[in-house]
Amino acid sequence: MSRPHIMPLLAPEPAGRGLGQRAARASAIISGRRKARAAARGRAQLTCLAVTSSLDGGQGSKLADAIVRRVLRCGCPVGTVVLDLGPVSSVDDDACAAILSVHQRLTAIGTRLRLAASARGLMDCLADAGITQQLGRDAIHPSFRSAVLATYAALPGPGLVLGRTKTALETEAEIISLC
Repeated sequence: MSRPHIMPLLAPEPAGRGLGQRAARASAIISGRRKARAAARGRAQLTCLAVTSSLDGGQGSKLADAIVRRVLRCGCPVGTVVLDLGPVSSVDDDACAAILSVHQRLTAIGTRLRLAASARGLMDCLADAGITQQLGRDAIHPSFRSAVLATYAALPGPGLVLGRTKTALETEAEIISLC
């Protein structure tokens, strides 16, 4: 004959130390993790923009305003802006000031700027102008593809094997109109 299992009675827990408090703490931890993941997904958003004309002749300030307007128009936070300087072969002082202004304004809202300087000699021109030192050597890339890959490689976790990377590489950059 087996003895019935007897469970000893526990004394009531003091106020504030019960299971309700533990459940609330666990819920807060889980909620915090969800918020952190959602914030990381939001920061992971990539905006690709392209310039189709030369930046000479005072076009730099228009470019800076257009880029910041485009990023702010997006409803969710943008983690990185890749600016493809496709046909631009050289930058003047006004364009350098505009690129630095864009960098500062985007940094203020928590967005990183990466430049795709694919034209021959443009990377040297940016280095001579001091933009490489201001943005960092890892923010200027020889092609649009390398800038997108560097953006995803900088994310925590296995960023290079995600479908978003493939999709981002297949999409074309949005053309910035300097109106």
